[in-house]
Amino acid sequence: MVSFFNVVQLYTAYYPIIMTIVWIMGSWVSGLMTNRAMIKDDSQVKVTVLLAMFNEEYTISMALNSLSCLTYENFDVVIVDDKSEDESVTIVMRWMTAHPTIKMRLIQLPKNLGKAAALNEAIKVIHADFVLATDADATLAPDSIQQLLARVTNDHIGAVTGKPIVRNRTTLLGRLQALEYVVIIDRIKRAQDSLYGGIMTVAGVISLYRTDALRDVGGFDSAAITEDIDITWRLKKNNWHVHYNPKALVYILVPETLKGFFKQRIRWSVGGLEVLLKNISWSWKQGFSAQTLLLLDMCFSHIWAWFYVMTMTSFIITSFATRTFSLPGVIIFLYVLLFIIMFIQGIRQDEKQSHLSKRDLFELPFYSIFYWSTALMTAIISQFVVIFSKNSNGKWTSPDRGR
Repeated sequence: MVSFFNVVQLYTAYYPIIMTIVWIMGSWVSGLMTNRAMIKDDSQVKVTVLLAMFNEEYTISMALNSLSCLTYENFDVVIVDDKSEDESVTIVMRWMTAHPTIKMRLIQLPKNLGKAAALNEAIKVIHADFVLATDADATLAPDSIQQLLARVTNDHIGAVTGKPIVRNRTTLLGRLQALEYVVIIDRIKRAQDSLYGGIMTVAGVISLYRTDALRDVGGFDSAAITEDIDITWRLKKNNWHVHYNPKALVYILVPETLKGFFKQRIRWSVGGLEVLLKNISWSWKQGFSAQTLLLLDMCFSHIWAWFYVMTMTSFIITSFATRTFSLPGVIIFLYVLLFIIMFIQGIRQDEKQSHLSKRDLFELPFYSIFYWSTALMTAIISQFVVIFSKNSNGKWTSPDRGR
């Protein structure tokens, strides 16, 4: 029993250290690859920007304005309204009238179907080579299409995702997420793409799909709680590659209340766990591969969450029983050192894309703790949700978005 708890304690302490080293090394490799990448002249490739909306009257105008600033020439826009109950449709129609040079089509669904089903309805009428899916509360960078296409280096690539940048930082939670996206989430995606040959999931807010690939897998799964994670793995199962380009930018709104934040992150974690359960058997049958490593990575994180709970419980009981309180100095030193290295790397590779301010950097001492604490709580909660929930669904909910 003692040996088992020793293993638990070692795993709890060293898992974050090992993963941080993997992220740092993978991001370094990714930086070498990204710096060599050149934007190709793909102006003849037709791209349809696809945007599904439901009750987006406060954000849709900004999203549409960003489309008018896109520098790529050969694109059109398809907006599918999933039976909004506010003024979203009126705003879109007014915008279309004011911008006649933008090729845009509005599809109004007769009833609410959910985001994935709404996207599938739009895909039926799209004839472009590629589909760039984005959200009604996001603004695309002017060169986002070119950057995404630059990562489509062969006919086996089914999707490429870009880098979200948090634009609402009026609260501590918003600024913490801004640092998280720059320093941690970008590290993870870079490492997955460079070391595993593909990423765990596309970002639903900026993903370029090959239209043939979408139709090959039957579009999005309307029953999936996270359609972006699900579509990533269905593409992989059909031998399509999925990659990441950190130079393709999109500016997003993130939750600014703890309730909204944890609701979003638990949904992400549940979606990832559902995908893990669906694909672990298939992955093992294919033999050891990059997909297996990605799924094992997810398994290890869920195991770590429970080991951490066990270790902390034991630590608290022992501390009270012996009336002593001591922390492992070497482990803490490694945490701090890797934290500093990862932060410096993240800021350098960001190249001021995220426009971090001095105010954002005041949250520097907290962001790593913030990330791992969030991962811990959402991993455990999502396991209970998956076990006790009868079924998932892809219905729309009204998210918490800062302004």
